[in-house]
Amino acid sequence: MNTETQTLATDRQVTPQKDFVEAFVREHDIKVIKMGGVDIDGLWRGKRLSADYFVKAAHEAGSNICNILFGWDMHDESIPLVTYTGFNTGYPDINLRPDLSTLRLSPDEPGAAMVIADFYDQDGNLLPLAPRTILRNMVDRARSLGYDPIAAYEYEFFLFEGNPRENARRGWRDLEPFTVGSHTYSVYRDTGSEFMLGTIRRRLAEQGIFIEASNSEHGPGQFEVNIHYGDALKAADDALILKHTVKEVAAEHGYTATFMAKINSQQSGSSGHVHQSLNRTADGEAAFANLENPKNLSDVGQSYLAGLVSSSKELAALFLPTINSYKRLKGEAWAGSSATWGYDNRTVAIRSIPSAGRAARVENRTPGADANPYLVIAAGLAAGLNGIEQGLTPPDPVLGNAYALEHTDDISIPATLGEAVEAFENSEVAKRFFGEDFVRHYVQTRRWEIENHEAAVTDWEINRYIEHV
Repeated sequence: MNTETQTLATDRQVTPQKDFVEAFVREHDIKVIKMGGVDIDGLWRGKRLSADYFVKAAHEAGSNICNILFGWDMHDESIPLVTYTGFNTGYPDINLRPDLSTLRLSPDEPGAAMVIADFYDQDGNLLPLAPRTILRNMVDRARSLGYDPIAAYEYEFFLFEGNPRENARRGWRDLEPFTVGSHTYSVYRDTGSEFMLGTIRRRLAEQGIFIEASNSEHGPGQFEVNIHYGDALKAADDALILKHTVKEVAAEHGYTATFMAKINSQQSGSSGHVHQSLNRTADGEAAFANLENPKNLSDVGQSYLAGLVSSSKELAALFLPTINSYKRLKGEAWAGSSATWGYDNRTVAIRSIPSAGRAARVENRTPGADANPYLVIAAGLAAGLNGIEQGLTPPDPVLGNAYALEHTDDISIPATLGEAVEAFENSEVAKRFFGEDFVRHYVQTRRWEIENHEAAVTDWEINRYIEHV
């Protein structure tokens, strides 16, 4: 958090909301405020509000928006399968209300600010189906057990020549990657991308989001960025803004950025690894730290890890939300493709990183870059807290290559979205932590994704069958 952000946070504590908002708008000559909340697919949806309207009313009362945001897919196509809303309900309003702790200047946009919002229902309650609400609930549950959850995202993404409009005109065919060949960690090659990556890091820093490191990754045109850790809700907010910033900067420079999980069957996919830990609320100390045996996590850390391993199959639909997600798991592809764990092992799903201090944590390597960060962190918390509540102990760690293990039923993560949806629908952990309404709604949206995929004629089918049959 930069000095200005710290000052604004302090101002919020001692001045009424309206006074703070008025001062912010006046000081920075704000004309428009971009306000949005996160839908099921992790897209930032919202409005641009005049600063006048925001100051007079919307900073407190929010702005109404159609609840179709939870009744359609990422292509804005109405989903007939969902029961929450539809033409039968008339698509009434819900309320988009800003979380003023996230109000910030919009970098390189003079006169513009941005703020993340929560969704509220018509009774004035947080919308139970909204991903940010789900994560808030998990944070509250952790605090009820005496812990403050901490998380940090590592994102991989690809850059392609041509802006999104140009590539869409070509049907997304023959995409040219930003770089040719694999140049992982190449300091020399990274100099050539600094005009974009440097802009991304600077813009994020101006918003209080600290990128610890960035580098070229394993695939042509692939990059990785590591966000500094923070409390769980901020970690998800930071991940959202990072994705948004990467796409904006790429488009401004005439490129297309994508967080799609698997672009090419011959290359590695893009991951969204999440580091997780807990601090004790009472004293702020790291709950996973083990002073007596720094080579192992504490008992609390081990139970949390055991919960992640135990629930990795039934919560896979949140970690791997699209048809494409599961192609990233094929082969030795640096993805957590089995319900396994190990010490500093990058072939397992849950990587244990023990320490005597705050560095003690676990890393979930299953999620793809395409997953909704709010739901991924919430799912990690649900699984880990279940491990603590149930006093679970982990199985034996994997020593060596987890990809070489025989994938028996006890360690096999679902191989398709259909299998994952069925496991999620029947998950007692998911129902207990997220509520049956959310489980039902999420399952309905994923089944719509499956239905659309099954009806699609793919390039593979054309190439395979058109001449030979």
